[in-house]
Amino acid sequence: MRSDLSLVAHHVSKKFGLTLKQSLRYGLRDMAKTFLGGRVSTDQLRQGEFWAVRDVSFQLERGESLGIMGVNGSGKSTLLRMLNGVYAPDAGHIQIRGRVAALIAAGAGFAPMLSGRENVYINGALLGLTKRQVDALIDEIIAFSELEEFIDLPVRNYSSGMFVRLGFAIAALSRPDVLLMDEVLAVGDLNFQKKCFDCILSMKKQGTSIILVSHSPGSIWAVCDRGLFMDHGHVVVAGTAEDIVRAYDDQNSRNAVESNLRFSAAHTATTHADITLMEKESLPAPSRGQLQSVDGVVCREFRILSRQNGAEVCEIDFHELVDLQLVIDVYQVTKNVSVRVVIDASHYKNILVLDSYEQGLMIDELLPGRYSFKISLQANYLRPGAYTFNVTVISKHVAAHLSLWLKCATIVIRTPRDLFLYAEPLAVVHLPATFSCQPLLADQRSLHA
Repeated sequence: MRSDLSLVAHHVSKKFGLTLKQSLRYGLRDMAKTFLGGRVSTDQLRQGEFWAVRDVSFQLERGESLGIMGVNGSGKSTLLRMLNGVYAPDAGHIQIRGRVAALIAAGAGFAPMLSGRENVYINGALLGLTKRQVDALIDEIIAFSELEEFIDLPVRNYSSGMFVRLGFAIAALSRPDVLLMDEVLAVGDLNFQKKCFDCILSMKKQGTSIILVSHSPGSIWAVCDRGLFMDHGHVVVAGTAEDIVRAYDDQNSRNAVESNLRFSAAHTATTHADITLMEKESLPAPSRGQLQSVDGVVCREFRILSRQNGAEVCEIDFHELVDLQLVIDVYQVTKNVSVRVVIDASHYKNILVLDSYEQGLMIDELLPGRYSFKISLQANYLRPGAYTFNVTVISKHVAAHLSLWLKCATIVIRTPRDLFLYAEPLAVVHLPATFSCQPLLADQRSLHA
C-alpha cells in the first residue's frame, strides 16, 4: 500500500441469504466446518444467496473525497459497513491506514441508557482515543453539537437530529484519518448541515479522506472529488462527481418510466373491460395506459420520433428535438375538435400542454376516417428526467373529452454533460410547436375493411 493512500479496496464482494433461516443454516455450517479444520469457500453463491456487493475496487488518497451514489438496494451501505469493519468481505480485501470514524446510521453505537456525555467517552474509546484526549475534546464536541442543555440526558430520549449532531461532532472532532458517512446529515436542520459541510471541507484540507454515501447531488458536488455509481452491487460508473450524478439521475428517470409502465399494465385488463361496453366493441385495448373513448373518436397510436432519423425513441438527450405522431380514428362527423398532448413529470401533473387550437390548427369538422397528426417541437426546455404523455381529443363546443388516453408514452431526457446547462431553471415551459393533419382513409367503411 503506497504511503499516499489511506484506503484500498481490492475486488471486494459481500453476499447475503434471502431469508434469515438460510443465513443461520449456512452460518452454522460454515462455523462447524472451520472448527473442524476445513476451508470455507465464500466466493461462490449457494442456493438462496445473492451478491449485495460484487467485485468493487477503488483507492483513496489522503485528503481525497469519494462519493457513492445509487438507487436503494444498490449496495452502498453494505460497502460502507465493510469499510468500517461491521461486515467482513466474502471475497477481496480492504486496507485502511489510520483511524476510521463512521456515521452510518443515526444513533448507531450509542448506549441508550447512558447520557450523551458518557456516550462521548465510549465512542471516543471506540475511535482509539484515550480518556485524556477525550477530556481535551469534550467541551469542543458539546459546543459543536449545540446540545449543552441536554448532554447529561439519557440518549434514549434524543431525537434523530440530536443523535446526528452528537455523532457527527464526535466523529469529526476526533480528527480521524478516514471519515465514512451514510446520508445521516439529511436528518439535521439546514444550519447544522451547513456547519457540518464547512467542517468536512476543513477536514479535507487537513488530510482526512472522506467517503460520502448520499442521494443528494448537491452534497456530492459540494464535497466529493470523484465518485462511484453502483447498481445491484456493481460499480457501473467510476469517474468525476458530475459523472456519477448524471448516471444517478438517469437511473432514477428510467425507474420512473418502468414504474409508469407497471402501473399502466395493471390497468390494461380494466381498460379492456371498459372498452367492450362502448358502442364500438371492435376497438382494441391500448398497449399502454388507460383509454377512454366516446362519441366515435379514438386515438389509435402515439409515437415519439427522433427528429434526426425518424425512429421511435424512449430516451433523448437534453435539448434534443422530437416529433410526436398521433393516429386518430373518427367514426362519425365530429365538429370543432381540438387535439391536446399533456405532459406530466415524475412528481408533477400537467406541466405542459400542447393544444392544436392554441398552436393555430383549426379543426372545424372531421369526417369519418383515419387521421394522422404530427406535432413538431421547435424547442425542448424540459429538464432531465422522466416524462409521461397523455392524449386527449376534446370538443370545444361542449368542453367534453371525446377521447382520453392516459400514459400513452413515456420518455427519459438524459442528463447533459454540461453542468451549467443542467442547472438551467426552466421546468414548466411553453414549447413552440406546429401541428399538421392529413386524412389517411376516406370514410368509415374503409376502417372495417
